[in-house]
Amino acid sequence: MKKYLFFIFAMFCLTATAQKNVSLDRIETQWQTKNIKVNGGARPGIIPLVTAFQQTWPTYSGGELLKFSKSKVHYDNTDKVVDLKNGFVRYSEDSPDAESDEGMESCVWRRQNGHSLLAVTFYRMTPSEKVVLCFYDYDPKTQTLVPENSLAHLFTPSFPGYRYRVYLPQNGKNLVISEYFGAITIEHTYAWNGMKPARPQERLKELANCQAQFDQNYSTYGEHFLTQYALVDIDSDGVPELWMQTDDGSYQAVFSIRLTIDLLRGQDDRRTLSFYKNAVGDSGTCGALCMSSNYVVLKESCRHSQLMELSEWDNQADDYGDSTYTLDGKAISKAEGERFVKSLGGPRTLSPKWKKLKTED
Repeated sequence: MKKYLFFIFAMFCLTATAQKNVSLDRIETQWQTKNIKVNGGARPGIIPLVTAFQQTWPTYSGGELLKFSKSKVHYDNTDKVVDLKNGFVRYSEDSPDAESDEGMESCVWRRQNGHSLLAVTFYRMTPSEKVVLCFYDYDPKTQTLVPENSLAHLFTPSFPGYRYRVYLPQNGKNLVISEYFGAITIEHTYAWNGMKPARPQERLKELANCQAQFDQNYSTYGEHFLTQYALVDIDSDGVPELWMQTDDGSYQAVFSIRLTIDLLRGQDDRRTLSFYKNAVGDSGTCGALCMSSNYVVLKESCRHSQLMELSEWDNQADDYGDSTYTLDGKAISKAEGERFVKSLGGPRTLSPKWKKLKTED
């Protein structure tokens, strides 16, 4: 009987402990509502700050991190890091048998006004993907962490519904947020300005690949560099395409990025880019005596079919002759080609918010 009662008591304790942990969804919506008292002195280390945060907002990963920090196994690796010197900690579990896929990072910056800035970020993959990023100002006079509301919306995803991760600095002071869109990754690097991470610079990791495809297919002469980008949903399927341009917008390129980086159509000094429902095209000269229009239709954000309309100069008529049409490399009749073009509807205007790329390291 005693053994049975002890088992019940033990299970109750385990359940109560588990119930103390709060969800990342709750932290995301409520972290700005509570100040956190810290017994930290003038320049508290990362562990006292994380401990105070864990006492107010207990999580699985935070608890496991603090257990790890107290263990005799003090080492840095990919998944578990306690770097007291640099004011940085990380906890994640890479095993398929792990109790949770929740992970966390935290770091502390010293502000030029004598305060400190604490950042805590969490991430999980299941049951739904979630990233939470919290900032607190630490006032040495009151020894209190106060939510830094000015940084609550530091980052807004470039396109809804896609995975991103926050990487706090262990070495250096820059904060990096990486967005993952199928075949490309966009990095947003926030530089430390003495008080906060600021002035994000965007970097497309696959920029060289995009530029090479553009140079190969359009008359750039290796002199017109794609320095701005926007994410647009041409076929309205919830998956973005990558639209890039030069500083002055005169040279442009549109890429499918769902599976691979595929240049769809572009614009240079001879050809003009245009958009249609579910399609992108360009038109202009294709030589001294010909004009052409190319249309690429998308399906599930990938190249589905391509039509080329070609008109060659007729010296006798002193004008361009009738158009010929090729669909996916095979000749089709004029009637079929005209029906295809008509099915696209008229050109439409897209007005994205362009972002400047960092093109040099």
